[in-house]
Amino acid sequence: MIKKAKLALYFLSAVMLTLLLTSVAGTQLVLADIVGFGLEVPWSTRVTATGHDIIGLAPVMSVLISAAFLVAFGVAALCKRFIGGNRTGWYLTAGFTSIPVTLWLIKLTMGVTLFAAARSGLGMLLTALCGVAGAYVFARLTQPRGVVQ
Repeated sequence: MIKKAKLALYFLSAVMLTLLLTSVAGTQLVLADIVGFGLEVPWSTRVTATGHDIIGLAPVMSVLISAAFLVAFGVAALCKRFIGGNRTGWYLTAGFTSIPVTLWLIKLTMGVTLFAAARSGLGMLLTALCGVAGAYVFARLTQPRGVVQ
């Protein structure tokens, strides 16, 4: 039971880090567009907007990231088991692809982009890199003792 609780805590840590990073990146990309229109955005506004977005995006994005990671980390574990290779590499690949693929599937099936920053190539890349950060945390925290990968 303790092992499952630890695994859940590690998974939650990966999701929360990814949520935090995607929220910050998304907010800053939207504000960069505003600056591109010639408007000034002071740092205090950036900080306030970022805080609001983290709180506002948390309910939907945490579910989206959790679902994406649940599938992707499961696939990564299976790939490591049956194909072999670098365990951390599989998880990083899973983290990089999971959120963009999930957002793409939602867009394809529902016709909406749930995360405004993901409408641009740069936004999607940053979202993928946020997924990598979360996946790295999960891979490191769940790495078997004495194994270096």
